[in-house]
Amino acid sequence: MPSRIINSSNSFRNQAAGEQTVLVSRRHWIVLLGPILAMAVFALMPFFVYHYVSQASWYGQWLGALCFAAAVYYFLLWDALFYNLMLYVLNTIVITDKRIIKNEQNGFFKYSSAELEIEKVQDVSVKVQGFWAAIFHFGDLEIQTAGTQNKFYFDRVPDPEKIKALITDIKTSS
Repeated sequence: MPSRIINSSNSFRNQAAGEQTVLVSRRHWIVLLGPILAMAVFALMPFFVYHYVSQASWYGQWLGALCFAAAVYYFLLWDALFYNLMLYVLNTIVITDKRIIKNEQNGFFKYSSAELEIEKVQDVSVKVQGFWAAIFHFGDLEIQTAGTQNKFYFDRVPDPEKIKALITDIKTSS
């Protein structure tokens, strides 16, 4: 399984001159498992409905409308899948040698971005709660700062201990 932590030298919007990207991370892939399984169940539902509806006496008269309804249903299902994938891909944490940036997509047309300087980091804590979090190595990362925004909270990130160690190393080396 590929790692969800990506070492990158790529640039990003509002990158300062001389700033190096150290890490780009998204939530753990397990976050997608629930929506994808639910959509798989919903994708199979029309086949079960067809089994019962096709035996009705009115089935032949309404076949065109039923096909149209099925097409709309699958379009909406595809849209929901796209929405979940978009949120997964666009919610990122970017750690550079000078700051930490949290990009959060809250909908199709609504996003927010917050950042903090590495020098203002006071404490980094990790919470790994539950059986699945321990098995799949994901958890929550909380960064205490000295700035105006008191805490930065990242939920369900992969390998939070490694990210914590990386932030601590960058802080001590700067």
